[in-house]
Amino acid sequence: MERKPEILAPAGSWESLASAIKAGADAVYFGLDKLNQRSLKKKFTLNDLKEIREFTAEKGIRAYLTLNSLVYEEDLPYVEEVLDAVKETGIDAVIAWDLAVVLKSLEKGIETHMSVMTGIANSVSANFFRSLGIKRIVPAKELNLKRLKELKEKTGLEVEIFVHGAMCMAISGRCFLSHDIFKTSANRGECYQICRHKFEVKIKDLNDTSGGREFILGEDYLLSATDLMTLDIVEYLTFADAWKIEGRNKNPDYVYMVTKAYKTARDALLEGTFNEELRKELIEMVSKVYHRDWDSGFYFGAPTFGINRSKATEQKVYIGVVEKYYPRIGVAEVKIETGELKVGDIIHIIGKKTGLVRQKVDSMQIDHRPVSCIKAPTRIGLKVVERVRQGDKVFVIKPIGEEEKLSLVRYKDI
Repeated sequence: MERKPEILAPAGSWESLASAIKAGADAVYFGLDKLNQRSLKKKFTLNDLKEIREFTAEKGIRAYLTLNSLVYEEDLPYVEEVLDAVKETGIDAVIAWDLAVVLKSLEKGIETHMSVMTGIANSVSANFFRSLGIKRIVPAKELNLKRLKELKEKTGLEVEIFVHGAMCMAISGRCFLSHDIFKTSANRGECYQICRHKFEVKIKDLNDTSGGREFILGEDYLLSATDLMTLDIVEYLTFADAWKIEGRNKNPDYVYMVTKAYKTARDALLEGTFNEELRKELIEMVSKVYHRDWDSGFYFGAPTFGINRSKATEQKVYIGVVEKYYPRIGVAEVKIETGELKVGDIIHIIGKKTGLVRQKVDSMQIDHRPVSCIKAPTRIGLKVVERVRQGDKVFVIKPIGEEEKLSLVRYKDI
């Protein structure tokens, strides 16, 4: 492998941003509360740009702002305001597909990447954007490996590909289901993921003159696409300039685990140490967080559709919050607000600047006396493996049984 594909991780919140960096991301992409494809999850605002850039620059990480929404005439002043802020704060690049955003971004000298929403599927289209000054594209998700390599060879453009995360049932994400049913446009970042619901397909009996007889042809998650997971084919993807992980709506646990897995795979491929044992370990790692059935996407042919369950092997349960941290002795004072905690449990500590800390509870104390099991409400001293901060939330990790997996679908898959 001549060079590293960039590990590009999603950041939908401060906690996810910190988790991505801690897991080894080379770059992160994020959106604001307007004009991005995840506008229903409002985490960052224009006022956060300066702090985001300072935080990522300190860690040596590139930061990309997504402005990949359809832009109306009345949006143009806001586009100007955002791009001016991007230029001023030094955000590394903008990801867009509306030509108004693309042209204005390039005019201001901002590095601009073409979003997957552009639907670039051939060299003629790609070279058009190259002529404008574009250096990186995210091609249509429907391209196989042969076409992606050909596109890169014929254009000389950087090619960024998705390696993990949710897949859309519409061509390159251009869906109208939300708009038709709820009048909220997926192309404006307001997708309600209608495709994740169960659908019932019926056909009327044409011989029944009363019009009352119907036959159910199928009842299932007929429009719900599988999730992309490419660790089983990752050695074939090293031609790409960047490996993109979908998931700006996902929690910090997902961002950390998935980013860590692909970063580890990338580095092992670079060093020539990637093997089947490591592949198995990494697949097990990403299986711990919530996902639907997996598929390798279009890279080797059309993916499968129709899912009805989560395959996560773990879930986190909130138990309390960090009140103090004592750096000299590496101990956190934790207020246990609900549930119970035992020595030997696995916990996650999650915070804005902490990101995610995953560790085993080796010891804990109440009033300087060792305890092996505690129940809420109480306060404990907890030995932690790295720095945590006041206000960080603490979760205990529980294995998910088969019945729990099915119940997760009802509340999380829709």
